[in-house]
Amino acid sequence: MIDFRLIDNDIAIEGNDIATIDNDAATRQRLVQKLQLWKGEWFLNTDAGFPYLQQVLGQTPRPEVVSSLLRQLILNDEGVDAVQSLELNYDNVKRELSARFRATLTNGNTEDIEVTL
Repeated sequence: MIDFRLIDNDIAIEGNDIATIDNDAATRQRLVQKLQLWKGEWFLNTDAGFPYLQQVLGQTPRPEVVSSLLRQLILNDEGVDAVQSLELNYDNVKRELSARFRATLTNGNTEDIEVTL
């Protein structure tokens, strides 16, 4: 399967052609997209994404619950074998949650990923 490189959620063009990426970069890109997608947001698959509205916002969730939900979403990706570490950081001023994690991919490589949710 060919994966297209995205820049700011737009397909990247290099020269006169659509830019493609390798499997590791595709897995990284897919995980960031999954974590930034709110469950129910995409009308073609309302089960895709992270359950912000359903289980996080307005619920005063415990960090271990959010961590568990993130870990489950990451592990459900076809390119991920394991999550080695997962760290959450909540910025009260900006009201932003960021996640930093290290995932072991199915090909044995590891990826360090940080995403603001």
